[in-house]
Amino acid sequence: MSEKNGFSKKPCILIICNYYLPGYKRGGGLRTLVHMVERFRDRFDFRVIARDNDGDNIPYPNIKKDDWNEVEGAQVFYLSKDNVNMSKLRELITEVKPNSIYLNSIFSTLTIYYLTLRKMKLVPDIKTILAPEGELSDGALKFKSYKKKPFAALAKGTGLYRNLIWKTTADLEKEEAERFKGRGGKLFVAPNLPSKELLHNYQQNLKPQKIVGDVKMIFLSRYMRKKNFKWLVDNLVDFDKNLTIDIYGPIEDEPYWDETKISIAKLPANIKIEYRGLLEYEKVLAKLFEYHFFILPTVGENFGHVFIEAMAAGCPLVISDRTPWLNLEEKNVGWDISLENPQKWRNILTFCINLDQLNYTKLSESARSFANQWLSDPKVEEDTLKVLEFSLLNN
Repeated sequence: MSEKNGFSKKPCILIICNYYLPGYKRGGGLRTLVHMVERFRDRFDFRVIARDNDGDNIPYPNIKKDDWNEVEGAQVFYLSKDNVNMSKLRELITEVKPNSIYLNSIFSTLTIYYLTLRKMKLVPDIKTILAPEGELSDGALKFKSYKKKPFAALAKGTGLYRNLIWKTTADLEKEEAERFKGRGGKLFVAPNLPSKELLHNYQQNLKPQKIVGDVKMIFLSRYMRKKNFKWLVDNLVDFDKNLTIDIYGPIEDEPYWDETKISIAKLPANIKIEYRGLLEYEKVLAKLFEYHFFILPTVGENFGHVFIEAMAAGCPLVISDRTPWLNLEEKNVGWDISLENPQKWRNILTFCINLDQLNYTKLSESARSFANQWLSDPKVEEDTLKVLEFSLLNN
C-alpha cells in the first residue's frame, strides 16, 4: 500500500491475531496488542488482521467487514467467516508488504495458516515475532492435550516454528519456548504491556470499608478449567468464616462451570459465591476498586494483565504460585500460594477475613503503590521496543 492510500512511511508491523478491538472477551492477549499499538503507534505503522467477532461468531456492529478500518491508531482488517483462510491471508500480506509480522498465539488458526504459508515459501521471507501468551505452560498444555501434543510434535518435526523471534514474558516462559521452538530463532523476555496509567483518579478512602470477620473478593477472568476455581471451591466445604467471592468474565467452558455450580451448592451458608456476568474492559478497573482482594487459583499464567490492574485498584492478590508475580508477601501486596497446600489457602483467606480497616488500608495502599511503580518503570516499555526493533533489522 502506498502513502497516497493513507499509509505512512513508518516501518510497518502486521499483527495477525484471532481477536482485536472492539472485542473484550478474550483476555490479556488482546489487551497486550491494544496497549502495544497505544504506546508505539508514533514509531510504527501497525496493521492488524483479525476475525470480525469476539469469539462468539457474532460480527461486530459498525465495522467494515473484509476491509480496512481505522481503530485507535491501527488499520484493522476484519475477516468474515468465509475469508478465514490461507488464500485471503496470503493476499493481504502481499498487499500490505509489512516489514515484520507479529503473532500472539501458538495454536490459533491464523497463526498456523501464516506459518504454513511461510514454510511453503508462499509469502515473502519476513522476520516474524511469536508471543506464546501462556499457551506453552504445563497447565495450558494439559487442556485439550489430545489435540495439542500431536500437533506440537508434528510442527516441531516439520520445522513450522523455526527461525522465529520469540517474545516471552518471563524466564519460565522463555524456558518453555526453548523446549518447543526447534532450531534457530532468537528468544527475548519482555513483560506484556498494560496501559501507561491505571485509575488516575484513585482515592484510597473510597475503597469499601473492611470489617473484621468479613471480606469481599473478586475473581475476574475468562472462566475455564485452567483458572482452577472449582479447586478452590472444593477446598472450602468445611470453611466456617464469612467469605464473599463474585465471579466476572465470559464462561468459556460451560461443562466446567456446571461442575463448579454443583460444588458451590455444597458450601455452607457463610460462603457466598455468585456469577455476576461479563464486564466490558472500560469497566474493569472501577469494578475491581469495589472489592477488598483479587483471587485466582490459576494453574498457569504467562503474565496476567488483571494482576497489575487489580493492584492498581487497591486489591492485594491471593493467587497461585504459577504466574510471574511471585514473592508477593515480601512486597506486602498479597500472596502467591502453592496449589499443593490447600490449608495455606484457607489460612490466608482467614487472615484476610480477620483484617481490620487500618491494616487492610496499609496493604491496599501498598498494592496500589507497587502497581504505580511497576507501570512507571521505563524498562517495561523498553523490553518490548527491543523486540519490535530487532524484527526490523536488515529487512
